[in-house]
Amino acid sequence: MDRLKNFTHALLSGYAQMAVNVVYTLASVPLALHYLSKAEFGLWALTVQVAHFIALVDLGMGSSIARILIDHKDDRHDGRYGSVIKSGFLVGLAQGLVTLAVGLCGVRFLGGWLHLSQELSGPFFLLMTGQILMTAATFGTRMFGQILYAWQRIDITNYSTMIQLVVGFVVLWISFYLKLGAFSFLAGAVAGWAVGTVINAWACFHFRFWPKAEEWGAVSRKQFRELFNYGADVFLISIGTQLIVSSQVILVSRQLGVEAAALWSVMTKMLTLVSQVVWRMVGSSMPAFGEMQARQEWDRLWHRYRAMFISTNAFTCICAVLFAACNDPFVELWTQGKFSWPPINNILLAIWLIISTQQCCYTSIIMCLKEIRTLKYVFILEGIVFIAAGLFVLPSTGITGLLVCSVLATISFTWLSGVWRIAQISKMGWKPLVWDWQKPLIWLLLTMVPTWLVLEWFLHDATNGLRLVCSGGILAAIGVWVALHYALPSSIVVEITQKLPSSFR
Repeated sequence: MDRLKNFTHALLSGYAQMAVNVVYTLASVPLALHYLSKAEFGLWALTVQVAHFIALVDLGMGSSIARILIDHKDDRHDGRYGSVIKSGFLVGLAQGLVTLAVGLCGVRFLGGWLHLSQELSGPFFLLMTGQILMTAATFGTRMFGQILYAWQRIDITNYSTMIQLVVGFVVLWISFYLKLGAFSFLAGAVAGWAVGTVINAWACFHFRFWPKAEEWGAVSRKQFRELFNYGADVFLISIGTQLIVSSQVILVSRQLGVEAAALWSVMTKMLTLVSQVVWRMVGSSMPAFGEMQARQEWDRLWHRYRAMFISTNAFTCICAVLFAACNDPFVELWTQGKFSWPPINNILLAIWLIISTQQCCYTSIIMCLKEIRTLKYVFILEGIVFIAAGLFVLPSTGITGLLVCSVLATISFTWLSGVWRIAQISKMGWKPLVWDWQKPLIWLLLTMVPTWLVLEWFLHDATNGLRLVCSGGILAAIGVWVALHYALPSSIVVEITQKLPSSFR
């Protein structure tokens, strides 16, 4: 398939995968709350976030291997393509062993540092041990997914993920029925990982992405140096991203308690899903941008990047306003009134979604072009400043203060740095990035926000179900109509339409 078809298949299959993920989330959380207490549910959310930090042992090598495979896949006979795969497998095995060593040593002290009660410390230790073992195993099998990424077959990975979610949910339900408690989540995750690995491996062999006997090159020091140099930059960005995006549960748990962590986990669940929806457009386009760079197609690259940025920005604005309007009534219906928080938190999260999506567009293309340079240090600095500010404000201002810190930190560090680097690399200057490309966002905000406020006034005494249906339906319809008729340039609307299969046009 060509790039256009690969991108379209990746995007549509990605949204199908997101739909399955939404169904999984909508079903698994009430199921878990039926069998678990809030403290037990918060314990699992905390375990997953800690595991994300342990996975930083990756050192950026996952992204590095996938990106460098793109540079060599057009000429497999010189052996470099095969040598990258060999090197990637060896690196993955080594990282799995390091994960076991670091994780199993550190888990003994985490319970005390997180101020967990004695009755929760034992289950936390066992859950973390199981999570560490599974994380280590994923390092040894991730190469199959990286090969599919390099060949722009993200759609296969998406289909694999759908099957993983279905298998994982079945195992989760059976485990809850067998009274395994919070360990049911671990059982479901392991089952899904095993199925996904088999599917990805089969696809690599079936589509002949796996090197032939004569295409295997020797592992060399030069190859490792290429992987580690790029991987080191990606690793520092990954650390900063984890500090910025994944530290909230840990901060809230330590400063406000495990039940507050459960509140954060549930109230931001829809934001996580919405973020994945809007960021899917960015992630699906990066393999094609990498190939354009490898083939020196610069004019096409920046033309496509502009279309991707403006379209993603407009789509994110619609989703952000919908989240701010619908999150509260949705969660109250979903959890039967067990969780709620002030509306200002939803507004702050919507603002952060718009800012972070633009930052994602900037950072992703910078990483894809291997022009990271000082950006990695900006991510680390933002993460450190955010955590320090969060620890300071949480006891007095609660979650609202933490969200304010998050928005201000992202604008001040990675967003500004991303604008500056893109202006340099593309030689476009600042004006297109901070004004011309932002006009669709401004049009949508000027239309959707007043409409939302009017709807809130009319529906303030309505039931949650009525608020959800009316606000969501009216705002979505207005947002799409304004985007197509006034926000997006007509050339981009035509281009987006042409990317869709005929049945969708």
